[in-house]
Amino acid sequence: MVARSILVSFFFLFPFSFFLETANTQTPPASRGVIRLKVKYKIGDVTKELPRKRFFLIKGSLADNKTLIEKIRQSGVMSRECYYRDRGASEALIKWLKENECDSIYCREIEAKYLSGSDAVPEFEGAYNQGLRDLKTPELARRWLTVNLPAEISEGFYKQKQAVLDALIKQAEETTRTRVMSVMTDRKGTAYLTDIEPGTYTITNIVGSEIGKTSILWACEKEVKAVDLAIAMRRPFTLSNESDPKVKCEIVERPLPVCNQPVK
Repeated sequence: MVARSILVSFFFLFPFSFFLETANTQTPPASRGVIRLKVKYKIGDVTKELPRKRFFLIKGSLADNKTLIEKIRQSGVMSRECYYRDRGASEALIKWLKENECDSIYCREIEAKYLSGSDAVPEFEGAYNQGLRDLKTPELARRWLTVNLPAEISEGFYKQKQAVLDALIKQAEETTRTRVMSVMTDRKGTAYLTDIEPGTYTITNIVGSEIGKTSILWACEKEVKAVDLAIAMRRPFTLSNESDPKVKCEIVERPLPVCNQPVK
């Protein structure tokens, strides 16, 4: 009889003790913010995601960053095509950079098909042949061909663009006294900014992103609240070159300049 009473008491008390244990082990409320960024653009009737583009998170609202945003709008960077045309780059190299969304030749491994035949890039082919004479092994010559290219071809445009970014980021950090965060979108135009102190921020690409024959510059305001990743996943913050009353953005869309053709 005593054993039965103990069993009944355990039956009723166990759910309550389990509840207490579960409550004590629950994840504490989030204290930092997360942004799931989604960037897309529309040209004509086609909407696409924007891959491999860097965006920056700057403390403060659009109004707080008015002076900085104006400077960003005025800071021009020569287009990638114009930069390489001015330096006599081949049409094949310009095409390779554009198709791979590259600002330098280091952003992709250079495949063997670009070293000979109809897809050959003359700059790559010449650097490869030079390496082949020195290294003797085709695979090593391919992997190390970048060292046989002049710096203005291999990374000159990237460095020119980076110098503009660095100057504007420095100004933003000195003004806000807060480190500027950055992130690059993946092939589906998605990126994650994590461990953010709650507050109001400006999200911008600082230098206009080249899309086809257009440059698009975003400066958008986002209020960041404490939230966990699971919730952020369900609520992406979407940037587009189309107007959206739910997103407070300044968007500057300009046609890319016509490049000077090198004298032959």
